[in-house]
Amino acid sequence: MSTGYWLTETRYKIYRRQLTLRDHANLYPRRTALVLLDDDDYWGDSFQARTPLKRHELALLLNRLNEVGVNTVALDVDLRSPRPDSPAFEFDDYKGEDSELISAVERMCAAGRHVILASSVRFGDRGYEEMPSIYTGSRPSLPCLQTGYIQLPYDMRRVPGPLELADGGRLDSLSLAVVAIADPTAYAEVAAETGRGFRFSQFLMPADFATRQGSQHIFSGREVKMMDTSALRRQLADKLVFLGASWHSNAYGVGPQVDMHASPGGPEPGVMLHANYVEAMLDRSGTFTPVSDATAEGVELFLVLALGLFGALNLHFLWKWAALLTGCLFSILLSYTLLQNLGLFLDFLVPLVVILLHKVAEELLMIWRDLRLARKASIPGQKSQPVEVFQ
Repeated sequence: MSTGYWLTETRYKIYRRQLTLRDHANLYPRRTALVLLDDDDYWGDSFQARTPLKRHELALLLNRLNEVGVNTVALDVDLRSPRPDSPAFEFDDYKGEDSELISAVERMCAAGRHVILASSVRFGDRGYEEMPSIYTGSRPSLPCLQTGYIQLPYDMRRVPGPLELADGGRLDSLSLAVVAIADPTAYAEVAAETGRGFRFSQFLMPADFATRQGSQHIFSGREVKMMDTSALRRQLADKLVFLGASWHSNAYGVGPQVDMHASPGGPEPGVMLHANYVEAMLDRSGTFTPVSDATAEGVELFLVLALGLFGALNLHFLWKWAALLTGCLFSILLSYTLLQNLGLFLDFLVPLVVILLHKVAEELLMIWRDLRLARKASIPGQKSQPVEVFQ
């Protein structure tokens, strides 16, 4: 049940509701900023709705961020080779702009800055493999270049950690690769949490990225190009900048937005989720440790045994329904208390479903037993033994 698709949306809604009960007055992205390529960018004269994205335009944006002093830039943009089985292959029309992007990364390296480019993985015969990208051949000459996979976890509350590759290597996620540069200590703590999973983060919702007190957290590509240099430097020079997609899929303003994901913070672009994970890893006061599996299963076992005891007793049915409601309320209050006071997250949805399924199974069992007794009583010449049925 804890990994079932059928509970995902409900789990996110409950988690989001719990987050809104906390004080959001001072909740905003402290370390990250977003450059979202919107409809004016993608469907405009610069990118011209081309897939793959024009690397010449990405190079211009990277040069601009370098100019205003941004130390770390992460591109949540698909840069896979067009033919994975031939990593060195590239279409002639794109070779020039690929070189421009690599040159922009080289200028970042020369300035002592860092670039994290998106990587992708696939599951092969021997396990996970990193797919070749247009920059693969240039990596040895780019000391400031790091890579991170951009596939998001099934459970968006779980920070995507390092992935063991079939060749024996290890590949960080895009967000984890950024943290490795920004705070090696935080990186070591998160990367070591392989036994119990990673921290659950205090999700920043889209409204939390709004401009406040003169501090802007979201920029379009056009803004980055056209904004006054000194103003842009004040806004971005001390930030970890993520660049990603936020345009509509069919035409300007038409169709669903690309790279949108359901999350505990509501529908969010993938690049915003990566920023969420970075904020959570760098500011541990905004993260919650999930309770251990043993503790969670102990709570579930206690509730089921308590309900089983009440079900076996010869009590009025109202007392039994009271026990059911008490068990549900107990799991909710326990989850809320752990979260608010101890920073421990208990996913009470699973115990709640266990309780409800237990009650439904109990009722169905009693109906089946009553029908069986009634059927025996209706057969001529067959005497049914008196059986006490608890109500």
